[in-house]
Amino acid sequence: MHATQVRRKAIGGGRKRIAYYMRIAVVGRRICLYIHKILCNGVAKHVALARLLLGWLLGRGSSPTLSFGAVFMNKDLTKLLKHHRTSVRVFIRSKKDRLLSVLSLGALGISVGMLVLVLCSIVNNGYKALTTTKILLSFDQIEHIDPGDSGFRDVCIQHIQGALEKIVQNSVDLSNPETRRIAHSIISETAHYNFAHLIEKGTSLSNASVWFNASSDFVSSTPGSNEVYDAIMRKLVAENRIKRFFNSALFTNSHSKVPESAGITGALIGSLLTIIVCLALAIPVGVMSGICMQELLKRGKLASMIEVSINNLSSVPSIIFGVLGLIVYLNIFGVPRSSALAGGMTLSIMILPNLIISTRQAFAAVPESVKQAAFALGASEMQVIMHHSLPIALPTVVQGVMVSVARMIGESSPLIMIGMVAFVVDLPRTFLDPASVLPVQIYIWANNSNIEFTKISAIAILALLVILLILNMIADLIRKRFDHFSF
Repeated sequence: MHATQVRRKAIGGGRKRIAYYMRIAVVGRRICLYIHKILCNGVAKHVALARLLLGWLLGRGSSPTLSFGAVFMNKDLTKLLKHHRTSVRVFIRSKKDRLLSVLSLGALGISVGMLVLVLCSIVNNGYKALTTTKILLSFDQIEHIDPGDSGFRDVCIQHIQGALEKIVQNSVDLSNPETRRIAHSIISETAHYNFAHLIEKGTSLSNASVWFNASSDFVSSTPGSNEVYDAIMRKLVAENRIKRFFNSALFTNSHSKVPESAGITGALIGSLLTIIVCLALAIPVGVMSGICMQELLKRGKLASMIEVSINNLSSVPSIIFGVLGLIVYLNIFGVPRSSALAGGMTLSIMILPNLIISTRQAFAAVPESVKQAAFALGASEMQVIMHHSLPIALPTVVQGVMVSVARMIGESSPLIMIGMVAFVVDLPRTFLDPASVLPVQIYIWANNSNIEFTKISAIAILALLVILLILNMIADLIRKRFDHFSF
């Protein structure tokens, strides 16, 4: 009985000790959670306190109770610390990802903002050129005027000045030669051409009123800068003889010395003719050369030399091609100077290296399995190129063509070298007629001291962007037509 009681007492005491140890373990886990919370919050004095507490609990004392609790605490604390380090690494990585996203979106926003800013600036300068100011002049009885007379131009100018003096004679002192000269300058210098055109058409101007363009100096003058202009302006406004009209000359005329008669039509037609010549010469030669180098020419020293030469030509400054066009096309072959043919031939040489490189890259991206399957079915090498490789590579080829056109359409330095900077008034009708192009015309107008030419140059820039947009739309249609191969 004594032994049994002793055994039962020992068992009961062991259970109590285990329960006590378990309570110690629970307390230890709570302490670990508290320490983990302190570590996550990062308060310095609490972290130091937690370290002291851990040093006391994790086996520092000789008590078996503390040692047993420290076993559970050590395991849980190790897990918590590992989890804490992992959480910190994940937080740092996510922070870097967010930083990269913010920087990328910021760069995109800056790019779009700059583009919008440039477009708004162009539109702000250009919309003012869409209207022009005109002055209404009334004519009395006009005798018959023969357009064939030698003094026809002087007669037209006298009639215009006489009608103008009738309007402003009570507003300014016309007896003063300087005042009279300023009064005559409110009408455009090309007004007598319009008057002569009406006479040649047989229009009767007796007792008639006609609208004539006002000069840019008169329109752009600020109030108070010229007393004569201010007096004439008040007179014209009072009699309702000055109005704003749509500037139709901007889309019907060519270059002119006066901004109120200048237009972009001549440069626009010249640009289109130049683009047609350039693409007609460059696309067949460039695409076939790229196919030959990638598919037909064997790898060797000759192919390497040609490849290096083409890569070097793609980075040559455009002015060098202008010198080449001047020497070869104008001096040797006798191509008409300042013609769309000469400009197109010069630009075709400039974009050839880019076309060859883009064509090679497009055909190199065609899967080899497609070619091998075509050869296995008995197709010849030319059939494989034309029927299998070309449809797959065509979207990339078209993209390369558009990149080349985008570079070519904005070039002015090679065209200046071959004389396309000349003052061309007549509209070009053939590829051999003297012509100007929009980039050169923009350069000329932007450098003019008259602010009205700057407004017209903004319209020319918009026309250039519209041409590029239309070409991109055509290229996109071609790309969608053949872009149905997926590998």
